[in-house]
Amino acid sequence: MLVVGENISVTSKIVGESIRNRDAGPILEMVKAQKDAGANYIDINIGPATKNGEDLMQWIVKTIQAEYDVLLALDTKNTSAIEAGLQVHKGTAMINSVTGDKDKLDILMPMAKKYNAKIVGIALSEKGVPPDVDSRIEVIMNIVNSAIEHGVMLSDVYLDPIALPVAVLQQQVYNCIEGLKAFKQLKDLMGLNEEPKTIVGLSNVSQSSPAHLKSLLNRTYLLILLSHGLDSAIMDPLDSELMNAVKTFDILTNRILYAHSYLD
Repeated sequence: MLVVGENISVTSKIVGESIRNRDAGPILEMVKAQKDAGANYIDINIGPATKNGEDLMQWIVKTIQAEYDVLLALDTKNTSAIEAGLQVHKGTAMINSVTGDKDKLDILMPMAKKYNAKIVGIALSEKGVPPDVDSRIEVIMNIVNSAIEHGVMLSDVYLDPIALPVAVLQQQVYNCIEGLKAFKQLKDLMGLNEEPKTIVGLSNVSQSSPAHLKSLLNRTYLLILLSHGLDSAIMDPLDSELMNAVKTFDILTNRILYAHSYLD
């Protein structure tokens, strides 16, 4: 499973201060910790970045990749900042993310094609989170069709059925599972040559839940989603129990061989 480390976000006090002061130290420490824990990508969430977003994104991308050989998911609503980051990123970047709205698709899909980037498509539109599974599928089909229109390889498109807090919207947590199952059938449903990948923002499910239950909720939900074919998750790789659950799932489902080395 592709693991996208979630811990570098402007909403964090430490990260926010580091970004404002252009102090790379704390950010680089977080990158190293997540990389060492097994993250394949590191998400860089700089928020709206309405002021000097392009310079900020280029600074953080170049600073991180000058120190570590790591791939980054560029996360901001500022599409100009996304492109600025793509211009200086080494290797295959990820764009996190694009909604099903045509104006957003017409900007970000050509970017993904131009810079050979992966892109996260979320089951979200200007109307908000779709109320049911069929509505999610409708939004996602728009994203898939846009990828085809702009020549983006579907194997580089990661579809997100939207995980929501179980403490607030329990039915929507179940709808996310059903949405994922439906997304895995899109290749046959739409007659596609390739199968899009799937991804989920895992920690959303435990928001507003008691602190002592968060890891358990995340871990259990991830295993349910993996059993239905989930390909990737934006999650906390520093949660050792969560990462151990992923490794154990891979062994028990024969995704990784040599179980004896794991058992030892």
